[in-house]
Amino acid sequence: MSQKTKASASKKPLALAPAPVLRQAMLDTLPFRLAANAVILLPAIPALLDHYVEGLCTTWATLGRHFGQSERERLRESLRTLLTEAFGHSASSRVRLAYDTDPAPGTSLTWKASIVHATMEDEYGEWTRTRTDSLFGRYPDAKVMDLARTLGAPQGVSILDVGAGTGRNTLPLAREGFRVAALEVAPALIRILREATEEQKLDVAIFEGNMLDPTLELGERRYDMVFLSEVVSHFRNSTQLRNVLERAVMLLVPGGKLLFNAFLPVSGYKPDDLARQISEVMWCKLFTRFELAEAASGLPLVAIAEDNTLDYEREHLPAEQWPPTPWYEDWCSGRNAFKLPAAKSPMAARWLTYRKLA
Repeated sequence: MSQKTKASASKKPLALAPAPVLRQAMLDTLPFRLAANAVILLPAIPALLDHYVEGLCTTWATLGRHFGQSERERLRESLRTLLTEAFGHSASSRVRLAYDTDPAPGTSLTWKASIVHATMEDEYGEWTRTRTDSLFGRYPDAKVMDLARTLGAPQGVSILDVGAGTGRNTLPLAREGFRVAALEVAPALIRILREATEEQKLDVAIFEGNMLDPTLELGERRYDMVFLSEVVSHFRNSTQLRNVLERAVMLLVPGGKLLFNAFLPVSGYKPDDLARQISEVMWCKLFTRFELAEAASGLPLVAIAEDNTLDYEREHLPAEQWPPTPWYEDWCSGRNAFKLPAAKSPMAARWLTYRKLA
């Protein structure tokens, strides 16, 4: 055998790595060319802390930036502090997280988190700037109109619409002759309401302010009916609900009616911290029946009716007025917080009617 043949025979064939290993080896080179920068706005939901940390670390891992345990803990503690502070300020606040990969060759990543403070009034202001459709629907609540009509001749019935918005209920009541006052906290909505009452030449007393403000002046008038439609879903806790019920009692005449809708759990469901927080952020704040009873405890109010909001409105509104808004059915059935079929949602909006004792 020649020397050349011997040399060739002594060489062993190259043992190739399996295809998946080779693929991963190639992908591992990508971070040296791959760059990214982004801003993420996280809803202020403290109960989602671990979910947020895991999601961010997974996203960054796809960029070749793998966080070790100490880096994860630093991220987690920073987000914990910011989420808690942001949620404490307002359910509309968010945590802004900006990140950049290092432009130089390597696999580093820098991030910075801060709070973006916002309020419900800010969000409604944005609605008026960006939405072209009717903000809350073009037609009044059937329950509101039905209850008002049971109180007597419109000219002799005084009604307070708390959280009147752009006048979806206020304006039709005034057109029927009811003596209506409207209270609204969002300046952007107040402007639209004032313009509408002036254009339609309706005699409506309009007050700007928050029902929760103990210094708020609403005049000397007492009302046969006080109602809050799509308002209690913005309350943060049962203390706020209690404060509003106390104020309503002061404003109602003896025998007057109080009406509001609130989200209550289905029988057997006990909401956890995540359910409470996400329902608040999604504008469908969930109260338990115990919290509802506690808020009304000791007040001269007696519950006289309870109706499923979605069912009542669907049954009593004319077919051409249904649905009032594209989002109404999902909102009423709790699907803003639970992306489930309506029949399986553990919460739903309920119309609650009370009478003030003499």
